[in-house]
Amino acid sequence: MRVLGEALVARFAQKHPASRRPLQRFLEIARAAGWPHFPALRQSFAAADYSAGGKIIFDIGGNKYRLLATVSFEKQIVLIERVLTHQEYSRENL
Repeated sequence: MRVLGEALVARFAQKHPASRRPLQRFLEIARAAGWPHFPALRQSFAAADYSAGGKIIFDIGGNKYRLLATVSFEKQIVLIERVLTHQEYSRENL
């Protein structure tokens, strides 16, 4: 997969240093993936789910962080849109 939005991840990891390693692991897995559809993505990230807005929510770092992305299986692109702490995510209406 081609991953877009890595600058968001880097800025978040700078603010939240404990997230750096789990987010790096997410990026490594996503870059190496070739998911043809959502069930294949769930083989890599079992806790991934769709949000009400159609974005995919990834639980990162034992559910301490949430990464929201749009995934185009056809174009093989992951567009990272937001990275939040679990607390920030809980307060949002996503």
